[in-house]
Amino acid sequence: MQDDRWQELVEMAKKHFTNVSLTLEDLILETSDGPQKQGTQDVLTFENSKGDHYKLVRENKPVVLEKKELYSHRAGQSAQTQYKFSETEFSHKLKVYKEVDFEEWEEVTLDKLGF
Repeated sequence: MQDDRWQELVEMAKKHFTNVSLTLEDLILETSDGPQKQGTQDVLTFENSKGDHYKLVRENKPVVLEKKELYSHRAGQSAQTQYKFSETEFSHKLKVYKEVDFEEWEEVTLDKLGF
């Protein structure tokens, strides 16, 4: 989802739903070197007229430009993967969650909607 479509979605949520909240969080992933920041995520939470709470999470990660595999033929050493990321281009992924219990979120997929 591109930036302009995301902004339209945020504005539509503010117009049609209640308790709308938008936050920006760091996207931290566990790697072999420990936790590393891999991008950011925009989190939009809102409540519909029936009182159901929803959360939209938009992951923003830099595009991988190059992937390099480093191997060692020595015993006891493992392979490493090095990535080169773009500083200007980002990929975006949108996930939808519904609150099923207090602060317990379940991802909404097309299978669960019956499509």
